[in-house]
Amino acid sequence: MQANQINAILSGTRSVLENHLGMQVNAGKPTLQVNPVLSGQVSVIVGVTGSIKAELIMGMSTATVCAIIGKMYGGMEIVEIDDMGWSAFSEFGNWVGAACCTELTNSGYTDVNITPPIINEGESRFRSVNKFISIPFGIDNEYEIMVHISTPQ
Repeated sequence: MQANQINAILSGTRSVLENHLGMQVNAGKPTLQVNPVLSGQVSVIVGVTGSIKAELIMGMSTATVCAIIGKMYGGMEIVEIDDMGWSAFSEFGNWVGAACCTELTNSGYTDVNITPPIINEGESRFRSVNKFISIPFGIDNEYEIMVHISTPQ
């Protein structure tokens, strides 16, 4: 995956967090991940299809998920995730995926789309033939999302 593609995906992710949810975002230093890729307590996985093929895994703590859902609900405090909360978090995955596609299209790529998001609850180790570029995003000086972007061979 080329740097401009990774930057477009990071820009789309940042855009949702900052512009849709009003969160402050600080991106950390990217690292190359090889197997396994750790999920965090909860992760949302979105595939990018079309002229670019990639997987985006956003791993985080349950507290971060609750903060995101709370922002989506207009600032409510969320302490437990119910079915409606999981649905909202899945929609967060759609928002990020769509924003990434928009950024990729603005960078000159055509025919890009996303797969429906998959939520993984519970810490996991993902294994893939692909390597991943992983970037920690500090959120509101309190939370962290680890963004993993696959780099197809």
